[in-house]
Amino acid sequence: MPIITSASTKGGPGKTTLSLCLADHWRRAGRKVELLDIDPNRNLTQWIKAAGAPITCTTVDEDDIIEAATEAEQRADWVVIDVAGVLARGLVHSIGVANAVLIPSRPDLKDALEAARTYQHVIAEQKMAQRRDPQARIPAAVVLMQVNRRAQAAGFAREQLSALKVPLLPAEIPLRTAYQNYSFAGLPLDDAMVRGDFAELAASVEDLIHG
Repeated sequence: MPIITSASTKGGPGKTTLSLCLADHWRRAGRKVELLDIDPNRNLTQWIKAAGAPITCTTVDEDDIIEAATEAEQRADWVVIDVAGVLARGLVHSIGVANAVLIPSRPDLKDALEAARTYQHVIAEQKMAQRRDPQARIPAAVVLMQVNRRAQAAGFAREQLSALKVPLLPAEIPLRTAYQNYSFAGLPLDDAMVRGDFAELAASVEDLIHG
C-alpha cells in the first residue's frame, strides 16, 4: 500500500498538519492508516494524543524508518511519514522508501527555495533507485500551505517554483483559523471546510501516485 512522506529541509512549512490531516481524511474514508513520526520533537505524536485521535502513530528513530515503513505497509492501506525539518538521514531514508513525497511550503520565497532544495533530494534518491531498477520513480510535488487567496504571495510562489522546475500539486491548503484552533484540541477535520480542503488534496495525491 502507498507510503507517503511529508518532507522538507526546513521547519515550519506545515509538515505535521499535512501528515495528520491526510491520515485523518483516509481514516474517515474507511481506510486503515498508520503514521510514522520520525521528528525528534514528536509534535505529531503529541497532537494525536491530545486529540484522542483513533489513528495508529509510531515514533521511529531515523535509522529504523525503512524497516518500520516496510512493515507498516503490510498492515495499512496508507502509511504517512512525518519527518524532521532538517537535512538528515531520516529525510533521505523517508524519501527513498516512499511511493510519493509531498513537500509542504508556505507561499513565501524562503519556503519556495527550501522546497526546491528538498525536491532535488527526491531527484537524487530517484536516480539512486534507478541504478537498481531503471523504471523506478518517486513522484513528488509541492503542496502550498496557509494560502491567503486574497494575497499575491501564492501567485509569486507558484511562479518561483515553476521557474525552478519544481512540480506543484494543483490542490492547496488555504489559510484558515481552524488549523490553529485545532492544534490546541481536537482534529482539524472536525471542521467541514477543512474536510473539503483535504478531500481535494487527497484526490490530487492519488493522481500523483498513479499518474
